[in-house]
Amino acid sequence: MNNPQDWIQLYIGCRTNHGLLVGIIKNSMLIQTDEQQAVVEYQKQDLGKTVFLYLRKIGDLTQQQSDELILKGFSIGRPNGYSFSNEAFLYLLSLSVDLFGIINLGLAKDINKL
Repeated sequence: MNNPQDWIQLYIGCRTNHGLLVGIIKNSMLIQTDEQQAVVEYQKQDLGKTVFLYLRKIGDLTQQQSDELILKGFSIGRPNGYSFSNEAFLYLLSLSVDLFGIINLGLAKDINKL
């Protein structure tokens, strides 16, 4: 994975430790706070330091979500790993699935371990 700036915009709509990620402008993340519904600006460079995305691992999907994912064009092939259609990719993003291994990089928190 390159720089988080290459993919952070894909997670607009995702929960963070400060609220909901609602936008990206240049080098800033716009996060709507839970308490006051105000939008606060954080620097992208704060990701993994003071701002963390709340994501889930693909293995944590429910059976219903997994079934829907298969209908949308997701498949597991050995030995090459996963393949998925554009629709399946967007579905996984809508479920806040960590598609880039960023939980392991310390830039996101596993929502199921909070």
